[in-house]
Amino acid sequence: MSPPRRQIIDLSMNEGEPPSRACLEVLERHGPALLRKYADPAPLEAAYAAYLGTDPANVLATTGGDDAIDRVFRAFLAPGQEMVFPTPTFEMVPACARMARGDLVPIEYEWGTLPHDEILAEVNERTGVVAVLTPDNPTGRAFSTDSLLRLTAALPPEVTLMVDLAYAEFADEDPTPALLEVPRAIMIRTMSKSWGLAGLRVGFAVGARDRIDMLRGYGGPYALTGPSIAIAVDRLQNGVDEMRGFVEYIRSRRERLAEVLRDVGGVPEPSQTNFVLASFPDARWIQRGMAAQGVLVRYFEHLPEYVRITVPRDDSEFRRVERALRCLDRPEALLFDMDGVLADVRRSYREAIVRTCASFGVEAGLDLIEAVKAAGQANDDWAVTHGVLADAGVQTSLAEVTARFEELYQGTDDEPGLRRHEMLIPSRELLAGLAGRFKLGIVTGRPRADAERFLREEGVRGLFGAVVCREDAPLKPDPAPVRVALEQLEARTAWMLGDTPDDVRAAVGAGAVPVGVAGQGGGETVWTALEETGAARIVKADTDFGGLFHG
Repeated sequence: MSPPRRQIIDLSMNEGEPPSRACLEVLERHGPALLRKYADPAPLEAAYAAYLGTDPANVLATTGGDDAIDRVFRAFLAPGQEMVFPTPTFEMVPACARMARGDLVPIEYEWGTLPHDEILAEVNERTGVVAVLTPDNPTGRAFSTDSLLRLTAALPPEVTLMVDLAYAEFADEDPTPALLEVPRAIMIRTMSKSWGLAGLRVGFAVGARDRIDMLRGYGGPYALTGPSIAIAVDRLQNGVDEMRGFVEYIRSRRERLAEVLRDVGGVPEPSQTNFVLASFPDARWIQRGMAAQGVLVRYFEHLPEYVRITVPRDDSEFRRVERALRCLDRPEALLFDMDGVLADVRRSYREAIVRTCASFGVEAGLDLIEAVKAAGQANDDWAVTHGVLADAGVQTSLAEVTARFEELYQGTDDEPGLRRHEMLIPSRELLAGLAGRFKLGIVTGRPRADAERFLREEGVRGLFGAVVCREDAPLKPDPAPVRVALEQLEARTAWMLGDTPDDVRAAVGAGAVPVGVAGQGGGETVWTALEETGAARIVKADTDFGGLFHG
């Protein structure tokens, strides 16, 4: 039986801490009738109005904040009108504006300061909505209440100011009371973040009564389910202290996360949310390397230098996040596959496959072998050869294929074996230098005799504290041999360098970071296969692995 997979920690969606069992108790109290009836949102709007300190007429309950955003644009952005907004921004803001057939006017700005003058410079007779997020997603920065009021005072009365306050509870100040005094302002609120109720899809539009009444006409009469309303009302009446305790926990851990990010080479942005946005020299490496270790963070194609990480929701999550980040900066161990990574086997193992197939009358070129390796489940060259022959219609036993293969590879009294052509790919100097900085291990499908002989002949055996071979554990992609190597090295974090999807899968299964190695002569097929399987980075098989360890 294979071991259970590690729990995945999803820190890519900025979801809050799951609420207490009180939510389930709410459903038990209401019983099945809650599922039978159409739900009246009025109690929820009244409860949220009380939470904000306003009149229920100023609150519209919606299907998450996205529904509120969509209604604002359908109500106040006519086709052909313009929506002016600072960018980058929450992706649903421009998406909903497009669905309303509005034109987008994005404004690049220095993050952290509301671009007041730049916004006003773009406002004209065609402007329908100005959209601002505070605190902002994805930057995490907030605008002051004074700056928002200054902007509203300068806007023409026919322009609606939409202010998305999804992260307001985490910020230093909440502009809601002040903006409630502004007739043209509509605020977007949610119970997905600080309340931890993203699965209920409970959001709100908040503003002057006449504008809220208009928004009511741009959605169905029962936008929320009975269970969502019942649970949300209970949390608003009985769970405010619990929510505020969680918010304080996140605020206290925000800087701690920023410190860890700085320690591993990141540059975190100041945040007033439940996440931290940080730039890295290679943000994709951070995102993919974290995912390989079971921690999901957000990467943005339009912000390729950045990753966004939700603040871990408890100390156990924080320890895993910190370990994963520090592993990407400096692992305890480096694990290497042998064939195609340490040993150039183009004229040995690969050639043995070609010649063994030829001895059965089957032509198997290197392109075919590369494709088979890229498909996975191909860590045993004897079995690979047998499979190629079977696909060609040759009926023979694995034992006979193995015997012919070994004769070619090992050689006979009359003919030297193909193994004589094997050469060390990385330089001995590089490996010796790495052995001085990391614990080194090998995870290979080779028989032990062949692996040990190659290492001794190349003069590098003493650099590796663990050599795990086919006799020691199931073959990759099973993660067992990677785990064995980690145990022998007494290491908790590692990078695993391999040239096939089997290596990548084995590394991920064992919690190591997979680094794909594009073998000498390896083409686009291998590169694509490594990337699609989850390699956090791909380097060349050469004397220094494409400079992977420089610096």
